[in-house]
Amino acid sequence: MVIRGHFDGENIVLDEPIPEEVQPNTPVEVSFQAPKPTVFDELVKLARPCELPPDFAAQHEHYVKGGPRR
Repeated sequence: MVIRGHFDGENIVLDEPIPEEVQPNTPVEVSFQAPKPTVFDELVKLARPCELPPDFAAQHEHYVKGGPRR
């Protein structure tokens, strides 16, 4: 049987009612699931600082395609 809940920072809070057939003092097992990473989390892992010239945005054709500077 699985009863879903969440950790509020201090306690485990059940999101569903406990079935009536569960008796007091019944042993339980609690497992924690890590939240699934989002696309943004994956992008943050891939992102890293890079050294670009300060005028890269204005002169990107020069740097990327070898065109003349403007």
